[in-house]
Amino acid sequence: MKALLLASAKVGKTHGVDGFLRIYSLSGEYRHLKKLETCKVTTKDGRELSLVVDSVRVDGELFLMRFKDYYTPEKSRTLSQSILYIPRENAPKLKKGEYYIADLYGMEVLVDGKRVGVVEDTIEGAQALLLSVRKDSDGKLYLVPNLPVYVSSIDVDGNTLVLDAPYLLE
Repeated sequence: MKALLLASAKVGKTHGVDGFLRIYSLSGEYRHLKKLETCKVTTKDGRELSLVVDSVRVDGELFLMRFKDYYTPEKSRTLSQSILYIPRENAPKLKKGEYYIADLYGMEVLVDGKRVGVVEDTIEGAQALLLSVRKDSDGKLYLVPNLPVYVSSIDVDGNTLVLDAPYLLE
């Protein structure tokens, strides 16, 4: 099942005296964030908040946002280190063969056409994204590098990925 909300940015420190916050896109793209009217955030202490975007501006290399009712540095500071989520329809459009990391969660892992497990999580690795796969036969978690040498196919619509290196689940 495709996630309705996608993690799109990390909220940084305050900037100036008007409640603006530094925003760091997780994809490196900012165009979609300029058009944003509402979003949700998960704060560093786990609270989920719905926010209305009051203003967006660029100051040199910084991308800044201010949210309704967060007009002072003291108030907006409570949002620092939050993760900003946006509706999928507001996210950057994908090119053929691309997918959002959120689409990997819950994906069935296939070896020789048979289900062997499911992707439960992802972890940033040194060379690649690591897929945390729960193997059906023993219930244990295994880390699989998301590299073409190990994972040959990802089918978002079919909710499956093909693992060509079953020895990684041993």
